[in-house]
Amino acid sequence: MLQLLSSPLRFFDHLLVRPVDWVTALAAPVLCAALQGLAALVLTAKTRPLVEAALEGRLPATGLLPTYLVAAVTALSYPVFFGLLVLAMLALNVMVKNPGPPDRLTEFTALSFYTQVPCGLLLLVIAWQWEPQGIRLNLDVPTAELLSAVNAFRDTLLSDPLPSTGRLLSIYSLIWLASVLSIALKALTRLSTGATAIVAVGLLVICVGGPLVGMVLEMLL
Repeated sequence: MLQLLSSPLRFFDHLLVRPVDWVTALAAPVLCAALQGLAALVLTAKTRPLVEAALEGRLPATGLLPTYLVAAVTALSYPVFFGLLVLAMLALNVMVKNPGPPDRLTEFTALSFYTQVPCGLLLLVIAWQWEPQGIRLNLDVPTAELLSAVNAFRDTLLSDPLPSTGRLLSIYSLIWLASVLSIALKALTRLSTGATAIVAVGLLVICVGGPLVGMVLEMLL
């Protein structure tokens, strides 16, 4: 797997002569989902008590999601994100001159998620090391305004140096994922360098929009 990080094109070329290994491939998005969910669990477990203390018993009126549910939504959003990328890769595959086998392309898409594991581990370390500071909220306001104040409070907490660094790392990691996915498509279809760059930009748009999946799921709940 180290070759995936250092030389992804060579990594995918070597796999072309081997049978599809679904266990190794699908373990990547599962591992990423577990790391993201655990990091969200740690972050929420640290911020929720501060919110509860600031609200002084008015928490039930705000409709905040329980800690375990936030972690579950974060973890479940990853399979949805993976599915969207698989569909995007398959759609791109049928538009090229020499399309590759769909099963191999799906395997390559899943294997590309191993590039996200280092970032997931770093996010977990950041969540573990971060110590947020509490504040006081004005409770003499309607529930809607109180909920807005709570959301602003959480945004302020997450703007601390460590969480901000984590978000920046996530963006760089998603850029790397889009690049590796475009290289995987190149290995299968022998795209030109220019076409590969265009594909990378399109995949980057989807990758950057990936975190929105979790936000939509939270809104639905």
